[in-house]
Amino acid sequence: MKHPSILLFALLLLAFGAGCTDLGASDTSKNATSAQILHYERGNVSIPINTSEIPVKSFDVNVTEVIEIALADQRSGVLLENGWNITSIRTGFEEKDPDQKHIDVEFRNDELPLSFFIEVDEEEKRAGRGRCSAPFWGGRPWLDTGPLSEEVDYYQSVNPYMNLFEVIDHGERVMMVYNKTTIFYLYPSYGDAHVWGP
Repeated sequence: MKHPSILLFALLLLAFGAGCTDLGASDTSKNATSAQILHYERGNVSIPINTSEIPVKSFDVNVTEVIEIALADQRSGVLLENGWNITSIRTGFEEKDPDQKHIDVEFRNDELPLSFFIEVDEEEKRAGRGRCSAPFWGGRPWLDTGPLSEEVDYYQSVNPYMNLFEVIDHGERVMMVYNKTTIFYLYPSYGDAHVWGP
């Protein structure tokens, strides 16, 4: 009588152990497939983007879809090909209407203390306005708008006649020229530096 109960106990242990092993194996494969890699591609350039490494500071966002929309925009290509990376996705709000929200895709370059944001409208499935994080200053020093703080590495100046934003460093070197939909120049390799300055 004792032998069948010991045998039954041993079979139950084996069955329980086999079930635990299978459970662990399925969790591992689940984690391995959860990271989605997207690619920005143009010509022979291919830049992988691991969506699982991008912090999301937003709510109810389809990260893959938002990044795919941003990657279809010319500005993303200019930034990515010049060493910038997608560093976050966050909810942004319209300055004129705080109830109207959009998604900001943030790009950063490790060598510069700047961010560039591209707004994405997930419902319309299109990229919108772009903007740089550099603070605005009234203009170049010869416009007599007061001194620029030494703590500011870069500032933005607006050219109202051409509807352009210029990002400029303390040495008065133009680093970026853009409007709300296009990046025209990005130091050092995108665009024509002779058009925008030294």
